Amino acid sequence: MGWRVIVRVAFLGPEHSFTHEAARRFFGDAEYLAMQGIGAVFRAVERFEADYGVVPVENSVEGPVGATLDELARTMLHIYAAVEMRIVLVLAGSGAKRVYGHPHALGEARTALHRLLPGAELVATVSTSEASERAAREGGYCVCSRAAAEAHGLPVVAEGVERGLNYTRFLVLSWRDQPEHGERTSIIAAMPDRPGALYRWLEPFAKRGIDLKMIYSRPVPSRPWHYNFYIDLAGSRLDPRIAEALEEAAERSLFLHVLGSYPVKRLE
Repeated sequence: MGWRVIVRVAFLGPEHSFTHEAARRFFGDAEYLAMQGIGAVFRAVERFEADYGVVPVENSVEGPVGATLDELARTMLHIYAAVEMRIVLVLAGSGAKRVYGHPHALGEARTALHRLLPGAELVATVSTSEASERAAREGGYCVCSRAAAEAHGLPVVAEGVERGLNYTRFLVLSWRDQPEHGERTSIIAAMPDRPGALYRWLEPFAKRGIDLKMIYSRPVPSRPWHYNFYIDLAGSRLDPRIAEALEEAAERSLFLHVLGSYPVKRLE
């Protein structure tokens, strides 16, 4: 009789959140550990309480998730993979004219909420799953997934309340990346505070024709008016062009850290 290894996956909980759905669709049969907060997911993997962690990093409508970017700046973990998943939001519940939701979900549903529940009180929650729990327990409405609404017995009032096509990108965290399967490479860097520093930093990538997919600046908490830059680029760090560009960019940086090269799984 053979041994069966169960993978432990920490995710931004509670259950029935979109992060939980992305984790289940990526890993399948696994032991799932719901964490209260993005930082807790990082800690679970860092302390070997979980083999992998799954957190949201960017929404196609609302932009990057600041808490995830801040954690990436301080962790030694790597990005093992990314999951891009279509997000379909529902408005569910009844009773009090109050709407619970994650700030990103409330932002995405803003137009529909003005039409369906004008003047409703908006209450921010840690996740869309917590939003459905509170709507069921305290009364009112929530913006969440259909799975979360059904899990808490909430009637669905409207489906597809998000603005247009809506995708969220999730990161799978681990102690290693997958450069041999790398479709994308993520890095974090800081540049000298002088005119033209960012232009000079970008030059090694531009002259080698490397496609930069995202550039986002984030304040450094311990240094007011100083910023880290998060950059996603197409390809793997094993590509000689990318390796050369990273080496040249590092010479022009205060620091440069490669978060990982990894595959991207796309889900509809």
